Amino acid sequence: MKVSRRSTLMATAAWGSAGLAGLIVPSADAAGKNPLPDFTDPVTALRTHVKMVGSLGQTTVYSFMRLNIYADLGEGNFIPLFTMNNILVDYWQPKGGDQHEMRKYEVGFYTRYDGQEPLEEFFNPVTGRTSAIHHFRLGPVPRLYTPTGVIAMGYTPKLLPIEVIGDRVFLATQSIENRPDMLDPTRTSYTNSFMTMSASLADMTNPAVLSAPVHLQLQNKNRWAPWMGMGDRPGGTVARGFGGKVDSLDALPKSVIDGARRFVPEIFDTANWHQFVFEDSEYLKDRAKS
Repeated sequence: MKVSRRSTLMATAAWGSAGLAGLIVPSADAAGKNPLPDFTDPVTALRTHVKMVGSLGQTTVYSFMRLNIYADLGEGNFIPLFTMNNILVDYWQPKGGDQHEMRKYEVGFYTRYDGQEPLEEFFNPVTGRTSAIHHFRLGPVPRLYTPTGVIAMGYTPKLLPIEVIGDRVFLATQSIENRPDMLDPTRTSYTNSFMTMSASLADMTNPAVLSAPVHLQLQNKNRWAPWMGMGDRPGGTVARGFGGKVDSLDALPKSVIDGARRFVPEIFDTANWHQFVFEDSEYLKDRAKS
């Protein structure tokens, strides 16, 4: 199911204290001593998801991840390509009826593999050719989180069963989808994206914590980016990412701030970022000029 920004914004009603209290649904642990949330309850699962990925309150959530990206040729070992510094700015707003709206802005700039040196061009170890880098931009992307699932533009994360391991809560999502390719509608684009979030059980059972500090891990498989010049070669890229929430963009490492201001400055001015762009927008503009 797809959602427009207009339909997302139509979700209305007041936000009350019941939204926080409902997160704690007592159930006995294996020893019968400590109450745990009933994560099988759809509303509890929703609030857990929102509290981990974003916030139950009206606020801006900043996240940062490092993604190591590899070439997967369909056989043999993966080939390291580059690393991405990935920055996310998400605007959260609670709606009525246990619904939470999020508007996402996301950028990433590429660095030397497992390093911090920004790349302006890319030497492709598969083709032996060098090409200009097209850094990553995506947004604004609206999402609506509900007890029955996520309503999103683009691929939709599906919530898997929530687990408690030791003193941490683990929440995994998966997106296994396909649709006509945005560059060539005659071809099919496949999405295989997997995110795992974890937060402390103490934070998840504390109604005063609206946005839990989290550890993030990401794995995905994508088609070749068109600017890589891979043609019709089989395979694609595989990314392994890790990171978490940060207090603000100013809390990012200096090398990341400097690189973002140089290559993807839009993320520092989302108030004036109105036109939707996606990862291949820059490539399409350059192709139209040539």
